[in-house]
Amino acid sequence: MKNQPKPVSSHFNLGNDFFDVATQAQFPNHTLRFRNNRSAKIIGLDSLTDEEWINYFGKFDRYPGVIHSPLALKYHGHQFGHYNSDLGDGRGFLLAQFLDKNKILWDLGTKGSGQTNFSRGGDGRLTLKGAVRELLATEFLSALGVPTSQTLSIIETGENLQRNDEPSPTRSAVLVRRSNSHVRIGTFQRLAYFNENQNIEKLLMHVVKNYFCFTKEYTSTSTLAEDFFLRSVEKIASSMGRIIVSGFVHGVLNTDNFNVTGEIFDYGPWRFIEYTNPNFTAAYFDYNGRYSFGSQPEAALWALTQLGKSLKEFISEEKTTEILNQFSRNFHSSLKSHFCWRLGIQDIDPKDLNKIMQILLKESDSHKIDYGSFFYDFYGGRDSVIDCLKSTYGNKYKVNNISLITDILKNSIPLNTSIEKKHMLDQSRENLLINEVEKIWEQISLHDNWNVLEEKIKSFRTLGNILGAEKIVNF
Repeated sequence: MKNQPKPVSSHFNLGNDFFDVATQAQFPNHTLRFRNNRSAKIIGLDSLTDEEWINYFGKFDRYPGVIHSPLALKYHGHQFGHYNSDLGDGRGFLLAQFLDKNKILWDLGTKGSGQTNFSRGGDGRLTLKGAVRELLATEFLSALGVPTSQTLSIIETGENLQRNDEPSPTRSAVLVRRSNSHVRIGTFQRLAYFNENQNIEKLLMHVVKNYFCFTKEYTSTSTLAEDFFLRSVEKIASSMGRIIVSGFVHGVLNTDNFNVTGEIFDYGPWRFIEYTNPNFTAAYFDYNGRYSFGSQPEAALWALTQLGKSLKEFISEEKTTEILNQFSRNFHSSLKSHFCWRLGIQDIDPKDLNKIMQILLKESDSHKIDYGSFFYDFYGGRDSVIDCLKSTYGNKYKVNNISLITDILKNSIPLNTSIEKKHMLDQSRENLLINEVEKIWEQISLHDNWNVLEEKIKSFRTLGNILGAEKIVNF
């Protein structure tokens, strides 16, 4: 039975203390470049014609049943450790919300849809390259089992944009993402900044009811806030564990870029690592390495600490600290389970995993142990390790402390399906280093050739199917 779209207005019903009504940009052209039917199917939008798709996601006609105009959401945030009260949706808005058949609430948010009251002098636009890069990030992260927003739509809009970090003029686009909430840590920070405690309580109830799906009645706001904060800590810690295993560097983990429901979203200068260098940064302007690969868990905990401070009127300092102390346990649990998932093994001793990660972090760069290849080479555990070490290719794993990793993994037990999957993975190895991203964009920029991008997306989805990513990520 086909899933019927069910528009809802839960964020709109919070009231205009949480948003400003936005006016969408009028673009000179609308060329559909990508539509994500896999993601649209969950909310019943996969049967739209291309013309309807452009009308809803490029011209922003109101979908039947959506009762509000686009909403530019209000929030503050710490940016590289400095509080900024001059934020908010400056080039995007909440377009609509839908319930899926399991009554899970999904947001449709835009990027590059025009100026709002929060644009701060910006043009409110998105470059086509930025849209393509976000698509690549979300598709590869999905394949690797990381909870992320989904790139639902990319429409090229026919404008020439001037940018300092791209050869200009450059092409323009508008992107629509499907995300499990756009409520940021910075959303709560803004309300605390203005001492809007009633609105904090309202937002807490909104999140636990619509996104955490808590059904119990709360007799005190303190209990409500504690439950919310604990769940948010758990979800963000879990996401951080998966991010490290995936080898992803978000680049800008400011508090306005943290979704309280744990999904990773809002991609800018991201990278996937080649070697496990803890100091590797994605943003050229991250001079002090605040958001380097190895610093991301610490950055997440720092951001959650700011969320805790925003709830200080409802949660005691002692309780806040107690909940924040759960971060480490949840992070390491996620790191272990996702490491085993990506390696196709049943389990690993936490001490052994710690040893493996420490060796990789210290020595993979100097010995050129490619992080992505490590998981493909040893997928399935012991038998794959033994086979790899017998080959000439495997000699790189026999040096110094790297051999200690293989000694550990020789004892790992494969999952029941890992041997079968290993053969398929050997034909479907994928990574996404910056040189490949640039080559994909070059084909689009110079030749308007979209085939390379389309084939890459297909390859990511094949990889995700082999790994079974759909069982742990909502596509």
